[in-house]
Amino acid sequence: MKNNRRGFTMIELLVVATIMILLTTIGLISYQSTMRKARNGRRAADIETVRSALVMYRSDHTTYPVTGVFSTMLTTVIDYLSTTTIVDPKNAAPYVYTYTSAGATFTLCYTTEPSTDPGSTKCVNNP
Repeated sequence: MKNNRRGFTMIELLVVATIMILLTTIGLISYQSTMRKARNGRRAADIETVRSALVMYRSDHTTYPVTGVFSTMLTTVIDYLSTTTIVDPKNAAPYVYTYTSAGATFTLCYTTEPSTDPGSTKCVNNP
């Protein structure tokens, strides 16, 4: 007797489904890693922009803004910023920007992802 069955066997379908799931998982992991690196890059760029604005502010006012609140400091130096939207890409704890200043010096800090890594908090001081 001749076997005239057409189509795929169950094993062939399972192998193809497993390969597809594996490739999808690899793609999602790569995508998440890329997005994490992009958010960390944005954080570093934001902090550098604010640092430059603070230096320009000090050259006009002889001191840095004295406040412990990042958003208050931003409203003080808004004229020196090239963009008005400086917020952490996630903007939820622990991913927030912090600012401290005593007038003569300042420190800007941010937390990179993942926040559980040692050294994930990065700080920039006045030049």
